[in-house]
Amino acid sequence: MADQKTIGAFTETVTSLPPNKRYILTHDSSGTSIIHSSPSQLYHGRAGVGGMARSFSTSSVPAVLQDDADVKSYLSEEGPTSHKDTSIVSTSGSGTGSNLLVVDIAPGGQSQMHRTVSIDYSICVIGHVRMELDCGKFIDLYPGDHVIQRGTMHKWYNGSQTEPARFVAVTLPCEPFKIPGTEKMLKEEHVEGSGATQRDGSKL
Repeated sequence: MADQKTIGAFTETVTSLPPNKRYILTHDSSGTSIIHSSPSQLYHGRAGVGGMARSFSTSSVPAVLQDDADVKSYLSEEGPTSHKDTSIVSTSGSGTGSNLLVVDIAPGGQSQMHRTVSIDYSICVIGHVRMELDCGKFIDLYPGDHVIQRGTMHKWYNGSQTEPARFVAVTLPCEPFKIPGTEKMLKEEHVEGSGATQRDGSKL
């Protein structure tokens, strides 16, 4: 789950970037492929960062698509796969769900140092995204560059002080494991105080 102390209000924009469009597809009564809907993204503002939108979520992998069950669950106002749930990783009871996330980072924005019990596929699509590991190494990502996050501690930055940035991530739960060189089992962690000076990311 995201650090609740850094979550702001829901909003359709959190930086000067234009909202991205996403299209949920399905079938009509004759089996023809159609667009089900294209709802606006809802970001929750993150202090000193920008915001994160849950673009879609499923409660299991393989997903249950029969009778648009997944879409109905996602469009609902509450529940573990709701578009308004703020968890980075799916918290469905099965523990096997998926999340599609869009993250917009304000100029100079940064997240907390954190890790989740998941494997994440994160792709930079706009601007310059930097990621710091707890070893002190930085990785610079530009559009098309991506990282495969495997339960590792990391922190996101916008590499620009003047332009916003965006990355898209798919997060999938993983089995907890003992972190090498420690006696600790992998669990979700957010290092309090490791983010930017507090400001309301939802107003950027």
